[in-house]
Amino acid sequence: MAKEKYIASWDYRLFKHYVRFLNEHLMYKMIYQGKENIPPKGELCMLVSNHENCANDPLNLLLGLENETHPYILARADAFDLVGKTISKFFLWLGMLPTFRAEFGSTPEAMKKNEETMETMYGKILDGNRLIIYPAGIHTPRHWFDNFTYGYTLMAFTAAQKTGFTRDFKILPCANHYEDYFEMGVQCIIRYGKPVSLQPFYELYKTKPRTAQREVNKIVRAQIEGMMLDIRDLEHYDQINWLRKSAFGYEYCRNNGGNPAYLPDRLASDKKLVEFLKDYTDWQPIDEIMEDEKKLGVTERDIINKKSWCITILSMLAQLALLPLWIVSLYPNIFHYLLPYPFVKKDVMYTNSVRFIVPTVFGIPLFFLFTVLICGLVWGLWWQSAVWMLLASFPLAWFALHEWKWMKATWRNAHLLVVGKKAAAKVLNDRRERLFETLRKKL
Repeated sequence: MAKEKYIASWDYRLFKHYVRFLNEHLMYKMIYQGKENIPPKGELCMLVSNHENCANDPLNLLLGLENETHPYILARADAFDLVGKTISKFFLWLGMLPTFRAEFGSTPEAMKKNEETMETMYGKILDGNRLIIYPAGIHTPRHWFDNFTYGYTLMAFTAAQKTGFTRDFKILPCANHYEDYFEMGVQCIIRYGKPVSLQPFYELYKTKPRTAQREVNKIVRAQIEGMMLDIRDLEHYDQINWLRKSAFGYEYCRNNGGNPAYLPDRLASDKKLVEFLKDYTDWQPIDEIMEDEKKLGVTERDIINKKSWCITILSMLAQLALLPLWIVSLYPNIFHYLLPYPFVKKDVMYTNSVRFIVPTVFGIPLFFLFTVLICGLVWGLWWQSAVWMLLASFPLAWFALHEWKWMKATWRNAHLLVVGKKAAAKVLNDRRERLFETLRKKL
């Protein structure tokens, strides 16, 4: 029996296993919800989602799909221009299909190549492959549902039309939510909504295509909005974002029966809090508290996680004892964790994408080969160094990251204990308590 065309090659599946392991054990604590809603393999299906965190969004989304399948993603063509021909071929092998757009510097001649991309895309869809699309076209640097054009619905109906409308086409609304955009080892939620069948809209599309597209888009958009955190008040976005992460936000979550340490509970609570704040107008106290925290060099997270001097000193002693091991763990991990920063100055939302993609695709394999080569040529330790890198590279990478996060948290806590003696800190705490009490009365 011939292999189905949507079944991925063995090398792609092996690479996907490798990326998934690092992503779920080092980069994020992944939480997948609604996987039972994913249509069976081989059905015509397009995944549509909000877009906030650059390449991490499609990566996290597709890693939640069956390992046997090979999803495809429409990607900006300028990403291919930046990396050269060799890496561009690698991108194509991964399933990235380049789209040329004038707003990202594509010439009219280059944009003609979109026809070729579309034909390739339709061929992949009709073979039963998943297609991932972000209708916003570009990631947004906040928890906000940006422009959501419904051009994707035209692609979906066109694919169905190519079957003579004999096969059902489903659009699967998806959403992502990050505990923190710029931290590693934090929680991330990927939600798969209820599939939207286009079959009931086929007859309408034949006579009123734009109306059918709008109706489908309305359903898809409503699902995505319901699964994500959408802070529409952009004028007061920073204040709302601060409040949901504050001690009051944690308290609000507990009062609603949730666990603030579990991101799905926090997301449900934050959505209620954002809804409550729609009619809120007294933003000045929050502005003053945010300014005070900035002057003192502390964050709301520092205040929430404040530890006693006893715990802080014990933490410092433990870190001092582990310092030799941490220094050993810095090779080669310090390069993986620091190299991305020069590349993300213009758009900070690339931070975690570059920080993960660079070491996963290039850094770890290259340093593995480099280490084995040097140890082999200099000391003759070929197999010993290979075994060491295979067994120790991931544990050391995990330790290097989490020890550094622990060290930063300990020193920030020590700083908080010092500034806690200052009069300014007392003013800050008084302001926080007055604000929280005011909000409690309004709820």
